[in-house]
Amino acid sequence: MEPWRRNFRVVWGANFVTAIGMTTFLPLFPLHLREIGVVDGHMRAIWSGALVAAAPLTAAFMGPVWGALGDRVGRKPMLLRANAAIVLFVGAMSFATTPWMLLALRLLQGVFSGFIAPAMTLVSVSAPAQQQGRIAGTLHTSVLAGNIAGPAIGGWIGDQYGHHWTFLVCAALSLAALVAIALGVEEVEGTRADAPTRERTTLAVLLRDAAAFLQAGPLRTMVLGVLAVRGGAVLADPILADYIATLRGADETRLGTITGLAFGATALATLLVTPWWGRIGDERGHSRLLSRCGAAAAICLLPQALVGHVGQLAALRFASGVFLAGVLPSAFGLAAKLSPIEQRGAANGFMFAAIGLASAIGPLLGGACAGALDGTKLGIRPLFVVSAVLVLGGAWWLRRRVPTSADASAA
Repeated sequence: MEPWRRNFRVVWGANFVTAIGMTTFLPLFPLHLREIGVVDGHMRAIWSGALVAAAPLTAAFMGPVWGALGDRVGRKPMLLRANAAIVLFVGAMSFATTPWMLLALRLLQGVFSGFIAPAMTLVSVSAPAQQQGRIAGTLHTSVLAGNIAGPAIGGWIGDQYGHHWTFLVCAALSLAALVAIALGVEEVEGTRADAPTRERTTLAVLLRDAAAFLQAGPLRTMVLGVLAVRGGAVLADPILADYIATLRGADETRLGTITGLAFGATALATLLVTPWWGRIGDERGHSRLLSRCGAAAAICLLPQALVGHVGQLAALRFASGVFLAGVLPSAFGLAAKLSPIEQRGAANGFMFAAIGLASAIGPLLGGACAGALDGTKLGIRPLFVVSAVLVLGGAWWLRRRVPTSADASAA
């Protein structure tokens, strides 16, 4: 078997089990916080937002650094580093007894982990050029499939044995992925950068690429819109478990499982329609698709404030996931068109960083808003209205500020 094919299969499996592990605990922070003694709803909402946001926040700043280092020392060491960090820091969360300990471990996890980008790069640099799109899309399905299974598995484990066990399950799955990568992945020679491996050289390259990226007006404008859409879409995620507890059909003894299934509904929609959106963007234009998907997602987010049954919420989350699935492929497709070919990797890297930053700011803002709303007559329902407004505002910004002519721009 060709080395790149073997690498592809091993990395797909490693990504799948790692994604399962990572999503076993993320939706369930409110329930875990309750287990360790945070009973006040106001504080639980704030802490849930901070804990969900912590790792994406530090990862957004460290991702480009690890990417540049991987170009020089190899992508396999970066994959091993990322999974080892998950084993160490997420495993330690099982023994955390205060929110501050959880926050410190989440921040460290974000600094040292980040497995998706090096996995994509490791396979793509050695695969045939005519199969790059198919390979990237198929690798992405490993994460999406893991995101469907992980929340339901984590919810069931938490309901049966306690939510602290989900951290140990995540660590065990990442350890299995680490062993598979160490034994089964062979990095192809001649795919590393020739530049010297010196910290100041790496940082200088990063600063140069950042300056070039920020000088590109359409790219800068697009990032602002994507920040609003992505941040708004995940605004209510930290408090979803507490919200579900107020709805009909939510059995308190199975609250973790039900929350996991509600999260999995969005991931399932994303898995089913992402390739379809990618083809539509290539045919009709990524700029138009980006704004229209954002607007349609906002329409699906707004009625989530009015639902009375958990089944209604799950259906609306599936519907919003269908349209949110079109945002990221369109953003990366448009970034490629707006970037010179010699800066395309940097543009994609900064788009990853921007999305990571939005994934941190959204939950942080959502947790703070939910904490302020806790105890009021309306409860946390207005948070879904704020979510829809942010997504719709981002879609409007993209529609007005990113010209449709950008779809025809040559790199």
